[in-house]
Amino acid sequence: MITEITNILHFFSIGGLISLLLFFSLRYWYDIGGKIAVFFIFSILSYLILNLDVNVQIPPMVRNLLFLSVLALPFFYWLITLAAFEDHFEIKKWFWALLAGKLIISTIATYPDLGQISLRGPVESERILSRILLPSIFSLGFVLTAIIQTYIGRKDDLVESRRTLRQIHILISGTVIALNIFSHLFLRGKEVSEILDLINGALAWGLILAFQFLMFELKEGLIQKKVGIVEEEKPPVVDPILQKKLIDSFEKEKMYRSEGLTIRGLADELQVHEYKLRRLINGNLGFRNFNDFLNRYRIQEACEILLDPSKDEIPVIRIAMDLGYQSLGPFNRAFKELTTLTPTEYRKNRVDPKINLNDFENSKLK
Repeated sequence: MITEITNILHFFSIGGLISLLLFFSLRYWYDIGGKIAVFFIFSILSYLILNLDVNVQIPPMVRNLLFLSVLALPFFYWLITLAAFEDHFEIKKWFWALLAGKLIISTIATYPDLGQISLRGPVESERILSRILLPSIFSLGFVLTAIIQTYIGRKDDLVESRRTLRQIHILISGTVIALNIFSHLFLRGKEVSEILDLINGALAWGLILAFQFLMFELKEGLIQKKVGIVEEEKPPVVDPILQKKLIDSFEKEKMYRSEGLTIRGLADELQVHEYKLRRLINGNLGFRNFNDFLNRYRIQEACEILLDPSKDEIPVIRIAMDLGYQSLGPFNRAFKELTTLTPTEYRKNRVDPKINLNDFENSKLK
C-alpha cells in the first residue's frame, strides 16, 4: 500500500516537473539561469523515472542515458543554487571540468553493475554498495558545498525575501538529503525504507507544487490580482536620521576602510537594528548585497588614488589593504567589475572615473 502511494506521488511529481520544464524551456531559455533550471529539472525527472523502474524494464540505452542524467543531478543542484543566490553569477570553465570528472568517475564505478542498481529502497548487496559509494560521496560533496555557500552568503544578502528563501532551501535540502542517504545507503529493512520513500516522495511533490505556484505568480497576467484596482507601488519609507548616519559614517569617517566589515558590525557601530540597516541599503539605496555597497565606496577611492600622479609610488596591493581588502584578488575582481579595467590598467591609462559617487548620492541618498 505504501509503495503504491509513493508511486502515485512520483507520477504527480513527474507531471509537475514536465510543466516546469516546458515553462523554463519556452520562457527563460535565453537566460543562463533558465538553461540551468531546465537541466536540473530534467535530472530530477530522470531520477523519478528510474525510481519507478524497480524491475528494470526500461530499455538499456534509455536507462543508461537517464542514469547519466541522474549522476549530473548534484552538479546542477549546486549550479542552480549559485545562480539563485549569487548576484554576479557566471559559469566558469572549470565548472564543466568538475562535471566531466564526476561523470567519468561515477560511470567507471557503476557501469559494470548498472543493470542491478535500483534508486529505491536500501542497498542490500555489498557489491552494489561498493559500486555506488564513491559516486555518492562525490554527489554529497556538491550538495554540501551548495548548502554551505547558501548559508555563508546569507550574512551579506540584503534582499529579505531571498534571505528567507536561503533558510528554507537549507532546511528542505538537508531533510531530503538525509532521508535519501539514510534510506538508500545505511538502512536495512524494507518496511521502514518504504515509509522514508513515502515521506521523500511527499516532500518532492510539495516542492514541485510550490515551484508551480511561483511559476504562475511570476507569469505576467496569468493570475489576476485579488484587489480589483491596481495600486501604484509605494516608494520605500526613508529614515532620514539613519540614512544620514550611514552616509556620514562612510563619507566622513571612511568606515568602509575597516577590514572584515560586516553589516552586523556596521549596525553595531551605528547603534541601529540590523534589519533596519538592511532595509535602508536594499530598499532605498538599491543594493542587493552588502559587499556591492562596500565596493562602491572602496573602488571610488581607489580610482581617485590611481588617478593622482603624485601617488604613483603606492603599490596596488597597498591601496587594496588600506581600503579594507584582505588580499589582492577580491580587490582586482571588484575593481574590474565596476570599471572594466584592472587597477594597473586604470592607472596606466589615466581614464576618467566610471563611478561617480556624486551622481550616486543625488539619485539614491536624498
